[in-house]
Amino acid sequence: APTGFFDPLNLSKNISKEKFDEYRTAELKHGRVCMLAVLGYVAPETYRFGYDIAPGVSTYDIPNGVAAIDYIPALGWAQIIFFIGAVDYWGVLGDFDFGKPDLGDKEEERKLQELQHG
Repeated sequence: APTGFFDPLNLSKNISKEKFDEYRTAELKHGRVCMLAVLGYVAPETYRFGYDIAPGVSTYDIPNGVAAIDYIPALGWAQIIFFIGAVDYWGVLGDFDFGKPDLGDKEEERKLQELQHG
């Protein structure tokens, strides 16, 4: 490992291997969600889908970035929060084989690289 084991806050001190693996899986998942969030923040700068997200509220009318927060209706926020919670809690979207590279015995090495390159 190029950077070695990095735990400056000692979060892994006095925990079991299973709990550490659970934390490591969560770290990978949250890192991937953050990458998608950045894409979702940048993509509207270049392209918009032309549909109504609520009656009378078109995607063209919603500003980019943080300014969009005030334009999303309350029911929209409820849907967003419910969907994220359902995916995180129940794993609604599942574990699909489509689009996954066949890494063979290099899978653990690639996961470590993903964690180190953040």
